[in-house]
This record gives sequence, C-alpha cells and structure tokens, in this order.
Amino acid sequence: LVSTSIPQEPSKEETMRKVTSVLRRRGLPRFTVLKRSFANRTDENERDIRIYLESADKNDWNALLPLGIFSGVNTNPLLLKEAGIEIKEPVFPNLRSLIRSAVDDYPVNEIFIQAWGSTKDELVRTGLIARMFDRRVVVSMPVTFEGMQAATELIQKGAKVCMTAGHAQKQAVMGSALMADYFAPCVSGISESGEDAVAQCIAMQQVIAGMGSQTRIMASSLQSADEIVELSKAGIKTFSVSARVAYELVNQPLTTKMTDELEDISQGLIAESKETWAESKQ
Repeated sequence: LVSTSIPQEPSKEETMRKVTSVLRRRGLPRFTVLKRSFANRTDENERDIRIYLESADKNDWNALLPLGIFSGVNTNPLLLKEAGIEIKEPVFPNLRSLIRSAVDDYPVNEIFIQAWGSTKDELVRTGLIARMFDRRVVVSMPVTFEGMQAATELIQKGAKVCMTAGHAQKQAVMGSALMADYFAPCVSGISESGEDAVAQCIAMQQVIAGMGSQTRIMASSLQSADEIVELSKAGIKTFSVSARVAYELVNQPLTTKMTDELEDISQGLIAESKETWAESKQ
C-alpha cells in the first residue's frame, strides 16, 4: 500500500540543525544574531551592574533609555503624580498602559511599582494588581509593619519585592531576613536627616554582606553623580537615578570640548578634500 499521509513540514529547530550540520561539513562558521535588550545580562559570571531610571515620564524614557545603561525604570506615587498618571479603580488603565509601554516598547528588564494602601491586605491586593499586568514588575513595599507583612505574603506568592524608603541599617537587616530582592535606602532622605547618606548606604551594604544575604542594596533618590561614584567604590552595584542625575552621569564638559574640537578638525579635512577633488576636475 502507498501511504497517502502528507509529510509534516520540519520544525525551525530541525531546519537549524540541518543548516548547522551543512555549514560545519563545509568548514564555514555559523553566525548568530542576538536581539539586545537594555542592559540585559544572562551570564552570571558577568559584572551584574543595574542602574534604573527613576522616572514615570515617557519623555525621560525616550531620551535616556536608549543609552543602553539602564536595566529598567523605578517609579513611586510621587513620580506617577508628576507624570500625570492617575490610579483609577477598578481596572487601572493608566497604570496598565505605563507598565505595558515599559516592557513592550523599550523594553526593560524590570519596572518598579509601589503598592498603595494602609493595611496589609490592601498592600497585598494592590501589589498583585501591579504584578498582574506583567511579571517584570517589582513590587515596592515600605519598610513598615504592614509593609513587611504584605511583602512576606507577596514573596510567598512568587512576586519580586523591593523594600523601599529605607533610612537605617536595622532596616537592611529586616530586608535581608525577608529575603527581599532589593532594599532601597533613600539617599536624599538620609541626607536631610543630617546623616552621612553615603556612609549609611555603605554600612547597609556591609550588613547585608555580613549576613550572607542575596538582597541587593539599591541606592535611590540620589542627589549627584558623585554619590554613585563613591558608592560604587564600596561595592554597591545597583542604583536608581533621576533624569537630572542621569544627564549629569553622561555629560562631562572636558569630553564635550575635546569632541567638538576634533569634529571641527574632521570637518576641515572633509572641506579640504572636496576642494582638492573639485580642482582636479577643472
């Protein structure tokens, strides 16, 4: 009997294996083009540096995320208010649009959304709502009694959590004990209290390292690029920076001056070559 079954089309994996086999037999290299996302790191042996843009303003996103240095964006209720984003019950269309834009249009590895509510149950509910829109959402929780209770439940449900608004070393102990993904000291708030914010953040890092914890210190609300430099020297690798500080990181007057001078020379050389070419045609 002759089989009348229609042969199935080979899968992409089978086709790729056949192509690779042919290339190897012919001694030709196989080239693979990888899609790059912002500061995406998959090799655990690479330096795991994470910088987050502290803004909910898409104008900031459009200008700064393409620099390629940011792992994602960090927001809080104040930043949402400044960007004109309302939290509307019951389906939260503006919040959903912000999250989907971050992960679909740029894309980012993580976006931090702070839960809202005055009780543990409210914080859990709103944290889960934010996570519902995308699994790349990190739920920020205040280091309060209710916030810690809510964080515990969210972590048990598999959510990524950042304990935020940290102002004291003892709070870093609690963030580590909770096994939170991040602990975010508020640098500007610590400075306003009269403390040395950089020294406090370094001490928090030492607390977490001493406990053998995998919780990451994420220095947030930074006031200058110099603070990032000093914290980096102490081994802190995660930062949340405003658009103003991000521009300060990038802009260096001496570099700009040298670049302009070299560009002037380049344009002069181009003009001379055009003149020489024109004379040769006469």
